[in-house]
Amino acid sequence: MTALPQFPYHRDPFASGSIRESDEDCDCCGQSRGVLFDGVIYTASTIKNLCPWCIADGSAANKFDASFFDADFCDDSGEAVALPKEFYQAVFDRTIGFATFNPFGWWVHCGEPAEYVSRQEPYDMIFECRICNKLHTIQDLD
Repeated sequence: MTALPQFPYHRDPFASGSIRESDEDCDCCGQSRGVLFDGVIYTASTIKNLCPWCIADGSAANKFDASFFDADFCDDSGEAVALPKEFYQAVFDRTIGFATFNPFGWWVHCGEPAEYVSRQEPYDMIFECRICNKLHTIQDLD
């Protein structure tokens, strides 16, 4: 397996359980790269396998009109935040998703989306600002 693509808004897809080992082919590129996305794909298409590379480069989102996180951006108080279109594409279309109980807002700080760091069981989702390194917790209540 070649090195995984970088996901600037998701720190460690292996640690979050978002990637699984598999020799199956990706439904987007047709290649077997040793790992596949292990999460929810928001699309009307039926997709079984997607490799992280097709998520990172946007080809899976483009080919299947798919996204990998079902939420909006939010501030410290959980209020909706509007950002330029390129941030929506970078986070929801080209960032590998992670397991949640319910959709919640993706934290924004210093004017841009933060990086998803980890889940502290059972409910705390930890984000870190990519600019000032402030940490923020969002509860993912079931």
